[in-house]
Parts: sequence; structure tokens; C-alpha cells
Amino acid sequence: MAGLDLSLVALYAASVVSLLVTPGPVTLLVLRAGLAGGMRHAFVTICGSNAASLILIFVSALLIKGLLVVDERVFSLVRLAGCLYIAWIALAMVREARAAPGTASAVQTTARAGFVGGFTLAISNPKDIVFFASFLPQFIAVLPSPDRSIGLLTGLWIVLDFATLGLLAFAMRRAVSPARERQLLLTSAVLLLAIGIGGFGHAAYELLGG
Repeated sequence: MAGLDLSLVALYAASVVSLLVTPGPVTLLVLRAGLAGGMRHAFVTICGSNAASLILIFVSALLIKGLLVVDERVFSLVRLAGCLYIAWIALAMVREARAAPGTASAVQTTARAGFVGGFTLAISNPKDIVFFASFLPQFIAVLPSPDRSIGLLTGLWIVLDFATLGLLAFAMRRAVSPARERQLLLTSAVLLLAIGIGGFGHAAYELLGG
């Protein structure tokens, strides 16, 4: 591809993978889906989160071009709802972990529920719009055309997201025994609950003008 800055592509790829392997709500949800429903459920959950990412990246591109202005209060309201959803997922994971030994994997959801869960969780944090709007410009010179650069960076994000989260889910499912599965679900639930409570408090503080 003419004008492609390969060193910038490599730096972008390394940055994205580093971000994806850092434990966060979406990563924990995908791991939970892989443990509870197998790789098919993990895959549809990743599809849902990436559908949300496409929307967030599109909105971010509008912000970068100065074609859109967003109200911080709207961000905060959506974040409040998103944090409540994260807490609900955490409680569901606790219920799964408290199932009889070896039966946590039997608590499965439909593929549609996995897609909706991944999409809802990813879209419920509009601060990701600000993240993409500040992150993508660092690599906008990967191609001479800004529009083509955004297209390439978006495509790479999707590919790396599928590959990284898919490999994590596969490795976790292969490595974790039924007994350890309960422990992992409880640990993930605690992390998600902490993220939800912390995010709710921060969003409420911002909404009240703190």
C-alpha cells in the first residue's frame, strides 16, 4: 500500500494488543462467555463488542473532524446505566460460580444474548469515544489520507480484537479446570463489580458537577 508507514502500524498494533489484554469489562465478559458457553459464545460476544466499537470509532472520527460536539452530561448518564449493567453481569457471574461443582459451565446463554451482552457492555461506556478520539490521531499519519488512515486503523482494531480476545478465551477454556472455573468466575465477578461501583461513583460525581 503506497505511503504506508509500517513502523507506525507496528506501534499501533502493539498498543492495541496491550490495551486488549489488560483486564477490563469486555475482556472479562468474553472470558466468562468462553467458560460458560464455549468458544461459540465467546465469538458472538466479541462480535457484539466490535459492533459497538465500530459505532464508537465512527463517532470519534466525527469528533476528530470537528463535525460533532457531545455533551458531557449525556456521557455521564449513559455511563451510569452502563455501570449498573456491569454490576448486574457481576451478580450473574456470582450465581454461576455458586452452582454445584462442575456445573458452572452448564449455565449457558443463547448466542443472541451473548451478542447483545457484548454490544451493550461496550456501547455503555461512551468515554471510549473520547479514548478513540485521542488515541487514533496519534497514528493518523499511517497513510497520507486521514480518511484512509481511519479506515485502516479501524480494520486493524477489529482484527486484533477478534484475535486477541479469541485466543484469551480459548487459552482460558483449555487451561481452567471445573474447580478453578468457579474461582475464576468469582474473581472476575469481584473485578467487574469494583469497576461498576467505581465507574458509577465517578459518573455520578461528574454529573453533579463535582
